[in-house]
Amino acid sequence: MMKFVSVFLLFAGLFCSQAFAEDYWPKSYFARAGFNLAYSNGDLNERAFSIQDTTGEKMRVYPPDLSFIPSPEIELGVNMRFFTLSVGFQYTSQSQGLTDYEDSDETDVTIWRFGFEFTYNLNWPEDFQVGLGLGYSFTTLYVANSAYMDDEPYRSRLLGSGVGFILNAHYYFTEHIAIVPAVKIYENWFKNVYTGPSELWDMDPYKWQTFFSGSLSIQYQF
Repeated sequence: MMKFVSVFLLFAGLFCSQAFAEDYWPKSYFARAGFNLAYSNGDLNERAFSIQDTTGEKMRVYPPDLSFIPSPEIELGVNMRFFTLSVGFQYTSQSQGLTDYEDSDETDVTIWRFGFEFTYNLNWPEDFQVGLGLGYSFTTLYVANSAYMDDEPYRSRLLGSGVGFILNAHYYFTEHIAIVPAVKIYENWFKNVYTGPSELWDMDPYKWQTFFSGSLSIQYQF
């Protein structure tokens, strides 16, 4: 994971240094806010899994049966000619069922995501631009009453990373304001789970989960 992040930052840094070396200073900075709707499918939707607490006693962890996930989305970034670098934040809390759990009641699930994205904007500097890019993100799922040991429920926390492919568009109504629709596909791997009794547990194999998302945002550029 750290190797991928290092390569991603090095790649972005090379573009930045090349831009600055040729006096192509950043054209603009921006803040973007919008709404995202994601559909999720993968290992988390298939079955529960077992881990051990610090004494070696087994616990049963029921992951959230994620399906449609609505959430607000905020991005901050910089445009350097036809390149865009941004960081994004997503946070949402909702009720979800648990995979492979006999009780049909839903539980509280909080989803937190932080990511980096790098895009190349076609048709720059026209008012309408199409962007193609790659992303890297960190995702945390907090799930209430989802880990059980001796019928005692505990809260679980799933931690993972993901790489994504990005297709977006910008339409500038004015020099400062644009509307930005986007479609993203993120392939995530959840490799750690935390509960109170087990502390941080490394999952083997990883739990793979795909997120297909569409968003619509308003961008203010300055």
